[in-house]
Amino acid sequence: MNCKNCNNPISVDTKFCEKCGQMVNSETIPVNEQKTGKNPVLKIIISVVVLILAFGIGFYLIQGALSLAKNNTNSEDLISNTVKQVKASISFPFKVDDVTSLVDITAEKNAVRYHNVLSGVDTNVLSNESLKKYILPVICQNKDTKNLLDLGINMEYSYTVKNMTNSYFITFSKVDCL
Repeated sequence: MNCKNCNNPISVDTKFCEKCGQMVNSETIPVNEQKTGKNPVLKIIISVVVLILAFGIGFYLIQGALSLAKNNTNSEDLISNTVKQVKASISFPFKVDDVTSLVDITAEKNAVRYHNVLSGVDTNVLSNESLKKYILPVICQNKDTKNLLDLGINMEYSYTVKNMTNSYFITFSKVDCL
């Protein structure tokens, strides 16, 4: 079987083409490429990964907050300190790439939440599951994020689509990275 978008050979049980990122199933109609010639799904996935990598720098600052946890600081204080440190390191809205803007970071009960706005994206093939699948490896490989998850603090990512009603919400917990 070949991908309908890029003609790359794929297995029957594959959900996304490894080459172009196109969602693959018998009911999917290939997504038209934008004038730039880039695949919009791949563009979104790359944007999400870039967003997470950008937070890697912010999470470097979290190490100070993590040291507080070792001194019996409770989760609420650790979450609050983490949010303060990340907010101090960037200005909002933070333009991650040409389609993703980070607009806020908030302290939630047992979680740090990143609020994002997507613009100029084709949402026909996006879902919470597809976004989580592509973000998960980066989350679990980031040492600081993994430390927070191991302490029982979740990472939440909310995405709204500019001028649309589409929204996506993803939560990562310790069990996601086992």
